[in-house]
Amino acid sequence: MDEDLVKVFLWKKPSIEVLGDEKVNKIGNFKHYIGFEISGYVHIGTGIVSGYKIIDSSRIGEATVFLADWHSMINNKLGGDIEVIRRVAEGYFSEAMKQSIKSLGGDPDRVKFVLASDIYDNDYWSEVIKIGKNTTLNRTLRAITIMGRLANDAVPSAYLIYPLMQAADIIFQKINIAHAGLDQRKAHVIALEYADKIDYPLIAMHQQLITNLQLSIETFQKLKQGNKREAKQELSELKMSKSIVGSAIFVHESSDEIKEKINKAFCPMKELEFNPIWEMIEYLIFRNQENYGLLKLLLERGYKIEEIAGKLDYDTYDKLKDENRLNWERIYEYANKESNELYKSTFEDIEFEIINGKTGERKVYNRLWELRKDWIDGKIHPLDLKKAVGDWLASKLEPIHKYFTEGPGRRYKEELDSVKITR
Repeated sequence: MDEDLVKVFLWKKPSIEVLGDEKVNKIGNFKHYIGFEISGYVHIGTGIVSGYKIIDSSRIGEATVFLADWHSMINNKLGGDIEVIRRVAEGYFSEAMKQSIKSLGGDPDRVKFVLASDIYDNDYWSEVIKIGKNTTLNRTLRAITIMGRLANDAVPSAYLIYPLMQAADIIFQKINIAHAGLDQRKAHVIALEYADKIDYPLIAMHQQLITNLQLSIETFQKLKQGNKREAKQELSELKMSKSIVGSAIFVHESSDEIKEKINKAFCPMKELEFNPIWEMIEYLIFRNQENYGLLKLLLERGYKIEEIAGKLDYDTYDKLKDENRLNWERIYEYANKESNELYKSTFEDIEFEIINGKTGERKVYNRLWELRKDWIDGKIHPLDLKKAVGDWLASKLEPIHKYFTEGPGRRYKEELDSVKITR
């Protein structure tokens, strides 16, 4: 295992945080995991954003999609009916994930799908108890937000076991790369703290959450004034949701449905933060450019990045990136000098065309930093940006739409259509 390439992979978009990446040299067999509640239709945050990272993992080592049926029941998903949850998990949900992986150029046969009920035994529950004995009640209560719920005296007692189970899922399956959205961070911290106590090498990798397409301008303004990282962890209404009408794009939807939702989406001019359209550009379309892990690696090797003074952390990088102040052309020169494999794994030439709706002028962007500059300078109209993103996304999802409308996936979709979708 090439440790440098693994370090770069961990930070490859849509990753925005990696906890414990210094433990890479302690990992022998790369074993990845991401767990999902089964709550209804699969949206692009699950199928596409997570899907890209699952594909990356499957090319390095073992990648696992964990179908958390008991967690879903505790959180009252699909009415809390465990039998319905299991049918959907092994039917529509698994098929939607496999088709998403396939549409992105991955091989679903290289990804393991594990149903929680199939592996839970006495040893698993023993692990839950051990983690519970090493975790305070206050920390467990604070972690309830991973369920999209608020911690208060009125919550069911079963909610308390949920974060401990999630941590045990990781340790019990001997995972060393725990992957999730940033909103699951608190459960991963419980697992990491326990892993440190038992000298178990564990890394947690957290990805960007695509913002709710129907975010209000009032919420946006409040978010801009507050703590961005805390908001991404805590605010369930900030991310795409099955239960908020128009907030999410589902992987099985038609091109017309996708384009219509994108056209109506929140997209404040010149803004990068909490802008779902820009997030799709940054973390999906141009995900193979501007890798934070590469920047860290080059700095460790003594290369001088003129824009960075002192120690680099992700928040500093994020600020420099959003202000378009990093000379990525120079950074990639360093990477190519260091290793051709390193360069190839962190840079891909892109052709992304934006058409001016008024003048008909066409411009093809090959570099994210060039597109970002024109966007923050106000040279691109939001409607033109939306159209380009809508066309890209509709093209990616078209095979999935056909699978669920004309192919064998139709029966799974029809079964789920008859089930009550819950948040």
